[in-house]
Amino acid sequence: MAGMRIVVCLPGEARTRLDEALAEAMAPFEIDFTRGEDLDIWDAWGICGNGTHRDGLQLLPGYEDDPRIVRDSSDEGVPGWCAGGPREAMAFAEIRAEARDIARAAWDLWRELARSHPPAEPRLVVWDSPWPTPEEYRAGHQAEQEARAAFDAQPLVVAYREGVAALLEAHRGYDLGGFLNGGAAETVGRTGREEFAAAVSAGTPWHRHVLTLDGWWYGEDEPAVHGDCDGPDACVHRPPLPWLRETTRTGYLEELPGDTLLVKLHCHV
Repeated sequence: MAGMRIVVCLPGEARTRLDEALAEAMAPFEIDFTRGEDLDIWDAWGICGNGTHRDGLQLLPGYEDDPRIVRDSSDEGVPGWCAGGPREAMAFAEIRAEARDIARAAWDLWRELARSHPPAEPRLVVWDSPWPTPEEYRAGHQAEQEARAAFDAQPLVVAYREGVAALLEAHRGYDLGGFLNGGAAETVGRTGREEFAAAVSAGTPWHRHVLTLDGWWYGEDEPAVHGDCDGPDACVHRPPLPWLRETTRTGYLEELPGDTLLVKLHCHV
């Protein structure tokens, strides 16, 4: 068994009965072996997010003492972080704006380094469709690893990734999580400055799992499941988004009504 963190969306009025409302929202996904494995997701959960491990939600200035803010049970917390609160209190757009600024600086860095390093060859694209035999799979996987290693070893790419790491280290502001992991080196040299900045920052801040207001559980890779139904095959409802990943996940949360309550939970799964 492992753990996951999920943002649970609740109506604003749920703040007065938070534990009960969370239990009701989470109940359809408890492991009980009665409704199929798609709905058997967790066996324990708790509110988390004091910021110690950058595992909560980041607040806009001025909301720290808002009575609607949700805290976890720990004694200590990092200023500016919480386990939940109204959507309007969360720094979604502000985090993305800072990420976009770092991305612009990364784009500029690539251009600057390109003047003093040999040109970088594009990463070799290896056919990634399912291989029909184990031998072809192993050969394809090996070719993919070799292509990645060859790209990563180029002096321009090495210098760029080191430079991006330094930019992120020097950044003071909102925590950007895993933003620009790897520096987006495969694309930075092939696109315009604003296009690059918009593309790599679009999913910031990133939340892997979301339980929507209308009861859809979206995971990182698997299809969404609806708590009112007995699994995907029996579900007649249309999910609010066709696939809630990165950009659309962030957009869904940010576009919710301002009083919508967002709460970060840690689940044992």
